[in-house]
Amino acid sequence: MLAELALVRVQDPIQLSQYSEPEPDIAVVRIDARKYIDRHPAPNEIFLLVEVADTTLETDRKQKAPLYAKAGIIDYWILDVNQRQVFVFREPGLEAYNLEFILQEDATLSLIAFPEIEIQIGKLFP
Repeated sequence: MLAELALVRVQDPIQLSQYSEPEPDIAVVRIDARKYIDRHPAPNEIFLLVEVADTTLETDRKQKAPLYAKAGIIDYWILDVNQRQVFVFREPGLEAYNLEFILQEDATLSLIAFPEIEIQIGKLFP
């Protein structure tokens, strides 16, 4: 689906600042010819970050979301595996995201960067 459009990285670091290199569960990033061998993707190269939450939902919502918003990450999703729903964060501000909503497994969702690609929420869960 994204093969020609973006690179999907799993549990690899991203660089939010000189001192912050979190490792989100999934990062959909701009294609880099060198595959980020000598550096990590920066916020302006990140299309989407995804965290998969089983026991980490509160941490992902209360600690990571503000961190990602401050860095200017435009699209952040948390897959809540226990409730089979997705928390979607968009419109990053200085302290938090200005838009947050929750979608149930019967909904569909598109990345901001690739609105033509629709994802069925239910297919994100095993």
